[in-house]
Amino acid sequence: MKFQIEIWLLCLFLLAVQTQAQTSFVNWESPQISPLDVTPNGLILAVNTADNRLEVIDTVGGVLNSIPVGLDPVSVRARSNEEAWVVNHISDTISIVDLQSGNVVQTLYTDDEPTDVVFAGTPERAFVSVSQRNKIAVFDPNNLNQPPTFLEIEGEDPRSLATDGVRVYAAIFESGNKSFSIDEFDVSDGAFNPYPGTPNPPPNFGASFNPPIGGGLPTPPHTSIIVKKNAANQWLDDNGGDWSAWANSFGFDMHDHDVAIIDANSLQIEYATGLMNANMAITSHPNDGAVIVGTDAINEVRYEANLNSQFVRVKIASIDSAGATQANQDLNPHLDYSVTKIEKSELVKSVGDPRGLRWSPDGTRLYVTGMGSNNVIELDQNLNRLRRVVVGQGPTGVRVNDDFVYVLNRFDGTVSVIDRVSFLEINQIAFFDPTPDVIKDGRPFLYNTHLSSGLGQVSCGSCHIDARMDRLAWDLGAPDGSVKSFDQNCDFLPICEDWHPMKGPFTTQTLVGLEGSAPFHWRGDRGDLPEFNSTFVNLQGRENPLSPQEMSAFEDFVMTIKYPPNPNRNIDNSLPTNFSNGGDAQMGFTMFNFGLMDNPFQCSDCHALPLGTNGNITPAVLDQQAQSMKVPQLRNMYEKTGRDDNSSNNNSGFGFVHDGTFDSLESFFSLGVFTFQNAQEIDDMVAYMMCFSEDFHASVGTQVTVPTTVVNAPASIAQIVGFANSGQVELIAKGRIAGETRGFMHIGGEMFQSDRQQQQFSLDELIAMSGNGNELTFTVVPNGTSARIGIDRDEDGFFDRDEIDQCSNPADSNSIPNPNLFLGDVNGDGVVNLLDVEPFVNALSNGIYIENADVNCDGAVNLLDVQPFIDILSGS
Repeated sequence: MKFQIEIWLLCLFLLAVQTQAQTSFVNWESPQISPLDVTPNGLILAVNTADNRLEVIDTVGGVLNSIPVGLDPVSVRARSNEEAWVVNHISDTISIVDLQSGNVVQTLYTDDEPTDVVFAGTPERAFVSVSQRNKIAVFDPNNLNQPPTFLEIEGEDPRSLATDGVRVYAAIFESGNKSFSIDEFDVSDGAFNPYPGTPNPPPNFGASFNPPIGGGLPTPPHTSIIVKKNAANQWLDDNGGDWSAWANSFGFDMHDHDVAIIDANSLQIEYATGLMNANMAITSHPNDGAVIVGTDAINEVRYEANLNSQFVRVKIASIDSAGATQANQDLNPHLDYSVTKIEKSELVKSVGDPRGLRWSPDGTRLYVTGMGSNNVIELDQNLNRLRRVVVGQGPTGVRVNDDFVYVLNRFDGTVSVIDRVSFLEINQIAFFDPTPDVIKDGRPFLYNTHLSSGLGQVSCGSCHIDARMDRLAWDLGAPDGSVKSFDQNCDFLPICEDWHPMKGPFTTQTLVGLEGSAPFHWRGDRGDLPEFNSTFVNLQGRENPLSPQEMSAFEDFVMTIKYPPNPNRNIDNSLPTNFSNGGDAQMGFTMFNFGLMDNPFQCSDCHALPLGTNGNITPAVLDQQAQSMKVPQLRNMYEKTGRDDNSSNNNSGFGFVHDGTFDSLESFFSLGVFTFQNAQEIDDMVAYMMCFSEDFHASVGTQVTVPTTVVNAPASIAQIVGFANSGQVELIAKGRIAGETRGFMHIGGEMFQSDRQQQQFSLDELIAMSGNGNELTFTVVPNGTSARIGIDRDEDGFFDRDEIDQCSNPADSNSIPNPNLFLGDVNGDGVVNLLDVEPFVNALSNGIYIENADVNCDGAVNLLDVQPFIDILSGS
């Protein structure tokens, strides 16, 4: 017993100190939601997700300011000409930015993965969507020391927000489409099967299969089946078979909430239903209600051949303020879904992966961005398409004034300016984007719908949305296919069967964290990512597979995508002993690694740490006519909740295991193959599963702004300095000191390297220098990233403030500072003092160019240099 405890403590210690490989850029592929806004006085605000900044842009002069915020900002809203709120997806914070000083003056704490913010109500409130927790956080902007009120949303992943000032509309991203899966046992036993006497799987085309089953194929394995609720409240499969008896026997039903409609004053909530399964973006209608864009899946249709090119439709819908549907139509009316390929001239008209929409000020035109199709379309008041224009790569946010349409092109790091009269792009304004080329080169093969499909509206990202999941299951089998010989490792006994082409429904798996987890797919039948190349042709309708070079670029990109910090671990990354279900995750960890009391096997034998998989295939043990499955990784279990077979108010139709038929981990762990002694042990194991992922320390992203404080801060500065000193994370600080924008990187103990190479400060010195107007925000960052995020933005080896001091650009690695330049030292004596005033005035008055007198680094000595010269002279 003592030995077991010692081993347990050793494992716990090794897990606690596990760190990431040193890399200066971490790709979480966080989704942009409302990444663009315009202040009342016309400045463009754009989130720079890759660089953790808010870009302030003048359409004439370009980038005016680049303001550090939290990790992975995804939305921004201007509250006034002076104030903007930025939503930080990984930091789980709101950065309140003073646009005059260009600094974060306050940090608000939400909960896991906030996505958007709007202001509404009397008195005004700030509404923040907290996507992973299915909540809306409500803040009082005039009393930020008050913790937020949380509104529970009946739906998975509320993201995009809109308001008419009286109501707040929250688009529920993973709303589902009233489809769910019935497990293979209930399909096989005949009690609920509407096809008496037929084997499992039942036919999909009358009494037969379409495509017909190929000659010589062995008997297909038993599988589950996907059913979908129709307008008559029947649960039907794609052959019209009625499975309602199954749902009725459990009292199972789904609410299919697509939009939450919140009264901004009373906080009462109503819902709109029946729109689409992935509600991407929403905007309030100028007259009443809201308009929503997104995609709708036909996942109830079986087999790859029947889904080719058309498995997802791009939709636009409108609702009134009471939630009643006014319109719900295809955004690509030119498409004929009876064909799988169209001419290029027609394909380029398609809109794919819509991510932004906005009305013109007069309410006569609506503009929609296609992130996957790299275009913007214009619609009239009745949602009829009028014109389209090609912009940069990955357009997400859109804002409109009387004269122009502004579009944020995420993958290019640019803002397009479109003339509303000609509907032509007249300018592209670039900002600094540190995204590595390996990501830029491979990204199009995930998202670009024109590049990867036959009709121009789908891509890999149509199901693997933002490289993640659509929370649906699909039966992508091929009755006319061929058996693939088994060529992987089989756990326990070598009895894993060859892979039959009729495989049944599988839930969409995430593309996050694939590195080191091959083979892929639920059955492990794809040894590497290139083995999925045929999907571009067979499912997406592309003319040809990707070339080896293109596939390599795609694979390299996918392997960069990382899991975010697990939201259920304690801030110090330890496992909670009292999880929300009443379980003790630390006890679950013990059972997972050291086996159940009367079971010779340990969970970790197959679900090996740290990924949760050993990569092997496990034979079917419950049903010998079922299929062998790969041991799946366990790092995203907390994202699969929302189904309860005994509930009539389900958020989701798909839960756990390969086909989503287990509604909860509790029901899965109740199977006879497990030997838990009681319900508490099950709760303990479930708690550990919800906390399993630890790709990054739980504190990564945590922020503390000084001198301001709020009541619900997750950690103190002393705590996060302690985490940094442990080597588990790194720490930076950004803000203003003595009127200058500054950056700092923790270098050990309580010491920080500044963005001037010759300056270091202690923590106490930094805090002492902060104050109102000189706020500093400390941020926990992943190992290997603090130099880039903190003090050397372009990673050229020259620190940011040194570059600014010497007229070099810290956001351009080709811009090298001049070490002999000393701004303000006009007389060249090595110090800036009153002796420099006369030569400065002389240069200014006579138009003489002296490099040290060009204090603002614009290439001329003029009146614009006066205030900077005074600032340097006065020591600020």
